Amino acid sequence: MPHKIKKLLVVLLLPVAIKAGAQTMSLASADALFAAQDYSGAKAMYEKILADTSHNSIEWNRLGFCNYKLGNYDEALGDYKKSAANKPPQGLQPILFSRMAAVYSIKNDKQNALDNLDKATAAGYINFVELDTAKAFLGMRNDDQFKAARQKVYTLAYPCMGDTLRRQFDFWVGDWDAYATGTKQLVGHSVIQQASGGCMILENWTSANLPYSGKSMNFVDAGTNKWQQVWVGAEGGPQHVFVNGEYRDGAMRFDFTTKNAQGKSLKGRFTFFNQGPNQVRQLQETLADDGQTWNTVYDFTYIRKNS
Repeated sequence: MPHKIKKLLVVLLLPVAIKAGAQTMSLASADALFAAQDYSGAKAMYEKILADTSHNSIEWNRLGFCNYKLGNYDEALGDYKKSAANKPPQGLQPILFSRMAAVYSIKNDKQNALDNLDKATAAGYINFVELDTAKAFLGMRNDDQFKAARQKVYTLAYPCMGDTLRRQFDFWVGDWDAYATGTKQLVGHSVIQQASGGCMILENWTSANLPYSGKSMNFVDAGTNKWQQVWVGAEGGPQHVFVNGEYRDGAMRFDFTTKNAQGKSLKGRFTFFNQGPNQVRQLQETLADDGQTWNTVYDFTYIRKNS
């Protein structure tokens, strides 16, 4: 290309480049104000930069949020709709649609609020805490349809809570006193909790008359789809692992192997009998006499406190 033509192109394109560079700098400044929660200042800058033909879905969303924070709800909806119409990236969609739901809720437009909440959930929205606490949703919290929508968000955030397999051991969850079965001899206390979003049952054991404690993690092994328990006690010995857990015939039933004092391997079974809302029997046994006799290792009955 001749040198004169190159020079002419530079001269012609320079104003465009300067304008584009200035707009980029202005957006960066507007975004900085937005991040600093100066919504009035950010709104003013976004409005100077964004034309109705702009395809910047992220910035339209931010302008909408500025208007939302400033109480300009109709303007916020208009901005959010422009953002939605301009192919918002996947990561923005749950935020965008939940914000639209919030504005419609404030405007007492229940159906549009629910529709946009459904869109947000379909896009991966998991912030059920926002639904529980944001003032925007105050007027909808007692609505049955909103409660159902909120439950969908909660289940998306904590999928194990809606999994029937992972809810099989919930009968053990609670605050318990444990007694030697058939007696009034208190042997310990245990607090059993749902943990890790309901993907685990966590046991917290403290002995009644000994300086001893321990914890167990109970969860569904993804490889076998069976329950597993891993126990770690204060004695500092090896972990105890109970496997192949299945809930059947009213009890959670595990298998395990251990060794006797002579180092001989023994098969074992570990059973948690669901005896109603306020009682669980925990029985651990090993198989002796070449597989002829089950010997009891221990037998405890858990009684729910304040029952």
